[in-house]
Parts: sequence; C-alpha cells; structure tokens
Amino acid sequence: MLSVEEELIDRITATFHYLRTGKVPPPIPIPDDLPDNEIRQLITYVNRFLVEFAIFNEAMEQIARGELNTRPMASKMVGVHSFKALQSNLKHLTWKTQQIAAGDLDQRVDFMGDFSTAFNSMTQQLKDSHEQLVDLNKQLERRNKFIRETFGRYTSDDIVGVLLDMPEGLKLGGEKREVTLLMSDLRGFTAMAERLEATEVVALLNHYLSAMVELIHHHGGTIDEIIGDAIFVLFGAPMVMPDAARRAVRCAINMQKAMRGVNEYNFQMDWPEIEMGIGIHTGEVVVGNIGSTKRSKYGVVGRTVNLTARIESFTVGGQVLVSPTLINAVGRGLILGDEVKVHAKGMREPLKCRELLGHGDYPELMLEAEETIFAMLSKPLPFHYIVLTDKHLDEQMHPATLTGISQRRAVVEAARNLPRHSNIMLRLEVKSDEVKSEELYAKVVQILDESSSRYVIHFTSIPLRMRAWLQRLASTVNNPRAKEYQANKDKAT
Repeated sequence: MLSVEEELIDRITATFHYLRTGKVPPPIPIPDDLPDNEIRQLITYVNRFLVEFAIFNEAMEQIARGELNTRPMASKMVGVHSFKALQSNLKHLTWKTQQIAAGDLDQRVDFMGDFSTAFNSMTQQLKDSHEQLVDLNKQLERRNKFIRETFGRYTSDDIVGVLLDMPEGLKLGGEKREVTLLMSDLRGFTAMAERLEATEVVALLNHYLSAMVELIHHHGGTIDEIIGDAIFVLFGAPMVMPDAARRAVRCAINMQKAMRGVNEYNFQMDWPEIEMGIGIHTGEVVVGNIGSTKRSKYGVVGRTVNLTARIESFTVGGQVLVSPTLINAVGRGLILGDEVKVHAKGMREPLKCRELLGHGDYPELMLEAEETIFAMLSKPLPFHYIVLTDKHLDEQMHPATLTGISQRRAVVEAARNLPRHSNIMLRLEVKSDEVKSEELYAKVVQILDESSSRYVIHFTSIPLRMRAWLQRLASTVNNPRAKEYQANKDKAT
C-alpha cells in the first residue's frame, strides 16, 4: 500500500505527463494534514504554474483564433514576454492592414523578419496594380469620351450611352414598343442647293441642323437618322418615356419657331430663306439593333415609320401635321388647325391628320396660322409648270396663270386638274429688267374650284431675287378682289 507522499509524487508525475499532451490539468489537491515539507512546497509551485499556464494557454488559443485583445498577463513564467511582444506586433500589423484596406498603399512592416519582407512585397504589388488600374481607368474614360464625342456626332448620345453602359446592347435583335416618331424635311432644298456653291450648301445645312439637333436633344429626342436635310427622331426609344408624345409636340413647335433665327442668319450670309415641314405620329414599331455582325445600327422598322414619312410629305413649309394616334397619346391641351387627309398605301380610308398650332399649357409656343388674304392681280401672270411625281418630273409642261399672291402662297388657275398636295415646278413668264425668269417650286395645298381649276399653292422654294420681286408685286397691288377670294375659300372649306 502506497503512502500519501508516494501518491502525491505519482500525481505530480501524471500532471507533467498531461501537460506534455498540450492540455492543462486541474490543480493538485493538498491534504490538510500534509507536513510543510519538500513535497508540499513542490505541489504548491506546480499548482501556481498550472494557474499561470492556463492563462497563457487561453491567450495563445485566442491569438490562434485571431482574437488579439486578450486580458493582460502578470505572470513571470518563461515566454510571457515573447507572447506580449507577439500580441503587440499582431495588433500593429492589424492596424497596418486596415490602413492598406482604406487605400494607404505606402504602409510597410519592419518588425517581423521574413514575414515583413513578404508583407511589404505584397503591399508593393498591390500599389503597382492599383496604379495600373487607375491608369487603365483613365484610358477607358478617355476612350469612352472619344467614342461619345465621335459617334455622338453620327448618332444619339442616348444610343451611344446604352451601348457603352450595356455591352449586351450590341447584340442584334429587337422588341416591339410604342413610340412617337418625328420626321422633318426642308421644302425645296434640292432645287435651292443647285443654285448655291457646294461649300455654301454644306454651311447652310450645318447651321440649320445645329439649331435643330440642339432642340431635339433638349426635349429628350433620339436622332435615328440625318439624311441630307431630313431628320428622323425617336421619342420613347431607346429610353422609355411616358410623356413621349407630349415631348415630340413641344419639340416640333420649338423647331418651327427656331426657323426665324435660322433664316435671319441666312439673310446675313446672303443665303436663301428655308422652310421646314414636320410630321408626328405615334404607333408600334420594332426597335433594336438592325443589320449584321459586321455592320449594324440602332433603329426602328414597321408600318408606323412609313406612315410618319407619308404624313411629313403632306406638309408645307412652317407646318406641323399630327396623326390621330398622336392626338390621343397627348390627350388634352392640343390646339389644332385644319384637317389634312393623308392617303397612304395599304389604307382604304385616308388618315385624318390635323395641323398643329400649339398647346394650351404652353401659350408661348403658339405657331402663327398661314395668312389667308391675297393680293389679287388685276392682270394674271402667266407661267408654265411641271408636276413632280415622287420628286421626279413628268417632263410635260402645262400652262397656267397666277391670279393672286401673298407672302408664301398664291392663287393659280391651271389648264388641267391638280391633285391636292401634289408638288409642282413652275417658271413665271416675267417681262422685267429687275428679275429674270427662274424655277420656283410649290405644293398644291387647297382646291378652290375644281371646275375652273383654281387652286392655292404654297411656295416651297423661291430664289431670293424672285421672292423680293413677288413681294414688291404683292405690296403694290390694290386688293378689291380679296373679299371675293375669301368667300370662295370659305365655300371650298
């Protein structure tokens, strides 16, 4: 049978064996009747060591888990000082890492030997990569700016933005969507261009387009095409607009009102006056990227596009025609003028469009109605004309006379019937030293008396000297027959 002292020595041996396994054993109980001898003193020291070692072991486990805020240790055991140094270094390293995460890539570590070398190398690589990324971003911004500025001159900023922000937008394909389309065209521009130098034509056209494009962008329109003097604008694509129709109306009115400033500049440059017609229509189209993988464009297709072009072709200078669907889309507030029946292929009945004069919510945007009082000539002015079919001549001259004239219109009597909205080229038989006979272009806008072939035409292109001569002619003529004309006009209406 073992004595008490032998059992205690065995317990001490087992405790140290337990420590070798990496575990912290409980303190060794000391019997109350154990004398104050070497064994009692040894057990006391072992138990004190176990308490300090337990604290040290717990702190090491916390560090292993990444918990650096351990409680302070007042132990004098071997390794405590090194532990405190490690704890302090790890805390400082954590702070350094936080600074790097905040963007300070100049942080360095010099107190952890090989680890410092690896850490500093990593930080330098991060700094180099960050600088390269910043440089690449600047290059990308410059490239995107170049793309926007360059291609924005050929297509809308909205379309360029969609393609840059969403690369999948480059994929071919489309979707059906209701949009509002606006088409504008200069009246008689082709004939006018033939009388000017090429540089003057381009300069005149660029000045006109600059004014119109600015207004279109201001109202949120997307320019899909600019073909010569014609502009094709989308409202509601690529960006969806709940008020697309209303925006198109305001845009069209502002475009017409801006023509005064355009022509004032033309007068200063000794260029001819120009007039623009606009058609607006709302309907369903297919919108998307159209073409091939090598060449494509964002655009719209469908019957609505063709019908918008047809509506625009029925306009005269200074006029805006709107379709019934556009009127419904805008709702209340539109101020409308005369009805214009537009005939289009595939339609049994004509489309009853209306002339747009303004909007009740924007009284400052009212368009002036075309004048109706003519100076009736005491002696009719003879001329010959050719009917233009799809902008081609029918190559047959017909006699007619001009019996009344206003600022932009005239009353004529023709030898044969002229369909309403037909385009004609005419040459006045002028016997004057002030002006020579030149080609004029006009559109038939009203039938006064079909039995006597009396019509109202709207001039779409008049040479400057001829325009001045006609204006002087109108101002010098007494107007006793104006009431007769007005009565006939009211009757025809």
